[in-house]
Amino acid sequence: MHDRYARLVRLISDYVDRNFRAAFQYDERDWTALYVRPDLATEDLQAAVPALADRARSHEPLVREPDYPELGTQRASISLHAEAVLVHFNEGPQSGVVATLETDVARNLSQFVARCESVLFE
Repeated sequence: MHDRYARLVRLISDYVDRNFRAAFQYDERDWTALYVRPDLATEDLQAAVPALADRARSHEPLVREPDYPELGTQRASISLHAEAVLVHFNEGPQSGVVATLETDVARNLSQFVARCESVLFE
């Protein structure tokens, strides 16, 4: 594992402790598991990651910097699910890192989204 990825895994682990689920690095050809919490190291996860990497490679931000420069460059994207939060860090046109965390890490964001959903879908 490249040193910067080892440092990233340590940082996430130190910051969120047991709430760290997994992290994967991908490039234009392949993907590598940087960390997988033992209780999540299943064949289902192994089977799901290639498709996740394919979608991450073609990631198109909601707002591109040239379209609205006032927002600045996109630093990361977050996907909030019922059981996990995915943070996607783009490293290049077809490379990056996806880290998955327990929803407790983003409790305020989760609660905010849930409140908004209750208004949208009531």
